[in-house]
Amino acid sequence: MLPPWLALAILLGLQLASLPFLFKIHFNNSGDIYSPADAPVIQLRESLFREFPSDDALIALFEGDELFSPAFLAALDRVAKKMETHPSVDRVITLTTIEHIDATDDGFAVSLLVDPDDLAARTPAEWKARVLDDQLAPGVIVSKDGKAVALVVRPIVLKESLARRDILIALDAAIHAEKLDAYQTATAGTVAQTVEELRSLWRDSAIFIPLTVVIGLVLLWWVVGRVRPMIIGGLAMGTVVSVSVAGIVASGQPYTTITAMIPTLMAAYTTATLLHLYAAIQRARIARLSRPQRIARALKDTFVPGLFNVLTTGAGLLSLLWVDIPPVQTFGLSGAIGTLMVFLVVFILVPPILLKWDTPRWPRRRSGLAHARRIAAAVAVFSLRNARAVLIGTLLLVAAAIPLALQVKVESNLIEFFAPDHSISRSTARVEAKLSGVTTMEIVLTAPERDGLKNPATLAQIKALQTWLEQQPEIDRSFSLVEVVEEMNRAFSGEDLGDHALPTNRKLVEQLLLIYDGKDLYELVNREFQRGRIALNLNVHGANEIGQVIERIEAHLGARPIPGIHTEMAGFGRLFSDQEDRIVVGQVKSFASAFLQILLLLALLFRSFRGALICLVPNLAPLLFIFVVMGATGIALDVATVLIAGVILGITVDDTIHLYHGYLHRIRRGVSPVFAIIRSVEASGRAVVAISIVLIAQFSLLGLSDFRPTAHFGMLCAVGLFAGQVFELLLMPALLGLRLRKPPKAVKAP
Repeated sequence: MLPPWLALAILLGLQLASLPFLFKIHFNNSGDIYSPADAPVIQLRESLFREFPSDDALIALFEGDELFSPAFLAALDRVAKKMETHPSVDRVITLTTIEHIDATDDGFAVSLLVDPDDLAARTPAEWKARVLDDQLAPGVIVSKDGKAVALVVRPIVLKESLARRDILIALDAAIHAEKLDAYQTATAGTVAQTVEELRSLWRDSAIFIPLTVVIGLVLLWWVVGRVRPMIIGGLAMGTVVSVSVAGIVASGQPYTTITAMIPTLMAAYTTATLLHLYAAIQRARIARLSRPQRIARALKDTFVPGLFNVLTTGAGLLSLLWVDIPPVQTFGLSGAIGTLMVFLVVFILVPPILLKWDTPRWPRRRSGLAHARRIAAAVAVFSLRNARAVLIGTLLLVAAAIPLALQVKVESNLIEFFAPDHSISRSTARVEAKLSGVTTMEIVLTAPERDGLKNPATLAQIKALQTWLEQQPEIDRSFSLVEVVEEMNRAFSGEDLGDHALPTNRKLVEQLLLIYDGKDLYELVNREFQRGRIALNLNVHGANEIGQVIERIEAHLGARPIPGIHTEMAGFGRLFSDQEDRIVVGQVKSFASAFLQILLLLALLFRSFRGALICLVPNLAPLLFIFVVMGATGIALDVATVLIAGVILGITVDDTIHLYHGYLHRIRRGVSPVFAIIRSVEASGRAVVAISIVLIAQFSLLGLSDFRPTAHFGMLCAVGLFAGQVFELLLMPALLGLRLRKPPKAVKAP
């Protein structure tokens, strides 16, 4: 063992070395970081940002009877102008900032929809009529009945949650300064959604990390019955958590709602590993060994199983690298490194510290969960006596549960990330009820040459596509350069052209575009008129629903292509939808990788594939149980729950390793198989049950999060660990006992 002062210095040094990194945590949960940088949807998105504005938005909704009064419109304009000075804001879209095309004697003129400098020019009723008669405004920044008005803040291209938060804070302050709070009924949009996720991340980290450590310390004291081992355990937990989080920062990865679960996982796993070591020290104490002998004996009993625990848990976490979602991969890599740190801290640094400073005697028999050993042994005896019944019952239960497990769906729904009564959920519902859907998507149109989108035939095809799009129940609105061209032609002709406002003559199209002197058009088409987009507002938020819309649009374009135009789906909706395929493929690869790696490690440890399977089979049952719970409750497989298979399989196998290792150790010493099974369960039972309680309690904390993916992860992990404990104590003795019941081969008479 290391000298105690050196071990303590290393332990404290690791914590101190982590501090500079902890102060540089980069909080970010923006949607772009959940896709690989080389993904086609990201590359297309980046190329669009070079020509068109961001599709992010922050929407403030105002309702009342005085929305078109000069006082309200003037205050609304002041809020807009104030927000336009914000360094992270690209444009503010509201009644006083968008363009309107008016007919003139010599053609048309582009002016503001509501002129804030000439509000007295019209009565409130006249302003309302002008706004509702506009081509763009109804359904976007004003309700069709004129009783709700929106102010839409469009940021520059932002990939940081903190920058979005700054915009939201600035908007709230501007609205308050203009005394428009009484009119404001909702704040929604992708910016607001990201900010709420960020706030949830902060709140969860501030509450759950300290509580996780406190629960670990309390349970350590309760189980061990000693204060000094509890304090040393606290130092161990703090070191592992600090180093794990510092590793995320050092790698340049952001701290997301996914990686924010690393501290809870590492604190829980450190506590579990410490309990195995402490339980072995207690057994040595009962054997009346001296303090040095107790530590040496405990290390001898737990070092090899502890090493393989770390390797199997690390393998489960590393399997998450197959999920092609960067925060999930960061979680897996950071967690795997953290498990190695657990081994270093618990088996290398803690023992010499215990030997030096934990001088008082440990309680010989009395401590928390003192009856757990007898309960575990009783379950093992029952399992041995009824091995066939236990195994047959388990198989029948599995067969009956499979239909429920198959009902698990892969889905991510932004609005369902929070409860229906959460402010962001209520705000989104309010905005969509008054205006149009807040899920943005776009169809990118690329012509083979410059001015290709000025062709009247092409414009007619785009209009036909938009007509079909707006017939889809999920699409509230579509908008492209076609609407702007039509509005110019109506104003230019001075006639009511009805549905025939789109020019059929290319020269007329070019003439209209030549005299256009506004800027709204160039948010829909580039100045070369070679690349444009159809902006869509969807009223659905689930990745599957969005994906179905995309498939339907692509099928329609495949059957009725626009001649000479290349079309692509883009926007936030496409970005979000693409995650589903990565989750499904990643889950399959992740589970297969974890299973094979852990199986090989167990075979290496026990030098037997049969022994490895005996250990692994009881730990597959909890995974099935988790999917059954998901299928029964409707919890979907998303970016958080996709973590569970690797985490649970890696953790639950740890206790099995200790039990089976103890069984083999006793067999090699000549103990009868039946007694070896019962004695192994009895010897490790208290630690195994205590560890399950610790892990269940710590993961259950996450179930209290208001961010549903985090809550689901915590709850399902707790459920899986409980099921793992039950199946481990029931199935493993039954599997071993079944081997003992095999009749000996008959010997032929000479």
